[in-house]
Amino acid sequence: MTKNPDGKKIIARENEISAKRKEDPAGAYFNCHMDITIPYAELGAITAIHPDGTETDIIRDGLFRIKGAEELNTPLINK
Repeated sequence: MTKNPDGKKIIARENEISAKRKEDPAGAYFNCHMDITIPYAELGAITAIHPDGTETDIIRDGLFRIKGAEELNTPLINK
């Protein structure tokens, strides 16, 4: 079970359209994509946790922290 930080359960719900995906995929999918964006500064951090328990920050304090992604910070710093 997946929960939000506040402890509320995150549950995917079936509806009459999504129920078609097994018998009539064309009726269940609309080939439409929607991005939901959250400003990086509001995230706090996105951190990967490795099997050995070590952690690697991907985003922290509104900036990319993972090695090799430094260039992605340029528009965030120079706004």
